[in-house]
Amino acid sequence: MRVGYVVAAAAVLFSGCASTVRNYGPDDHFSSTEAASGSSSTREQCARINDAVWIEGRTFQECIRYFPSKDFSNGAVRKVIVFMAGDILSTSGVSAAYPAGTPRKRVEKADLEQSRGGTAYLILGRPGTDGSSGNQNWRRTQYETLVINAALDKIKSRYGIEEYGLIGQSGGGGLVGALIAERQDVLCAVSSSGVTAVKYRVIAAGRSSDYTGKSMAEIWDPVEQLDRVHPMPGFRMFVTSDQRDADVGFSSQDHYVQAAKKMKLPITQIMVLATGAVHHQTFGIGNRVVEDCMLGLSTDYIFRTYSGMSNDYPHMEELAHKAQVQAGQERINQEGAQIENK
Repeated sequence: MRVGYVVAAAAVLFSGCASTVRNYGPDDHFSSTEAASGSSSTREQCARINDAVWIEGRTFQECIRYFPSKDFSNGAVRKVIVFMAGDILSTSGVSAAYPAGTPRKRVEKADLEQSRGGTAYLILGRPGTDGSSGNQNWRRTQYETLVINAALDKIKSRYGIEEYGLIGQSGGGGLVGALIAERQDVLCAVSSSGVTAVKYRVIAAGRSSDYTGKSMAEIWDPVEQLDRVHPMPGFRMFVTSDQRDADVGFSSQDHYVQAAKKMKLPITQIMVLATGAVHHQTFGIGNRVVEDCMLGLSTDYIFRTYSGMSNDYPHMEELAHKAQVQAGQERINQEGAQIENK
């Protein structure tokens, strides 16, 4: 058994010392203190939280919260896009922007993305954040992958989901890379500036351990899981990157891409212009990419449309409309080709 697995298991077993995760109302602001220290839950407590799933494994018990778009109110959805945010903890503490977030804002964002792309959209709270129990200090270990994978299973069962589109920014992008090795129901995967080659990043920075404080042995590295990826038919993965990225260096992102190509996986890297002082935020474009992928648009169209684009491109709605039209045209072309081949 891997050392990281054992250590993460021990951390979860002792998580009973953590405070109980808050049941956040629509306009309650997320707690920085809770995010920094971690939180716990019980099955009974989780049952009282709207839009949450209780998950259990051999080494964990967590309540994972999610923020769904309007389509989920129908009770059943076939295709779903799941977004996972970046780390809210760093060596300098909790992100200053984190406590500005509320459940209502998360739901409004999910509704916005669904209205643009047409696919049901869900924001998933990573362990220890956004009202999910757990501990952010154990990100990038196998614990987090196991917890999120179990949550996706529960959500899939609850709504009858057949196909997932996964997108994550930074640490969330790393989770995307880890999860595709666990699942065969992911049609589209997008890592936006993702931490997908953790150990490579650590070594490139001249460090002996991850920024989380976890040792190399404790890290669950997505690039090391590539030989376990056995995707569903039609699967595609995209990576959105900015060569100037001073947070998750471009070379580490490219290392993952090249390793995936060696494994003959259908991966496409799109160079874009990130926002933020360190050129790290690319999930605005990543959202468009995963939505276009779920529509079935060609890889060539997606690559040509978004290459070189700024993450804060002001006309995302127009791009979404263009994608809907393009999807219809591509379907007509495919049907015509099938008729000619008969």
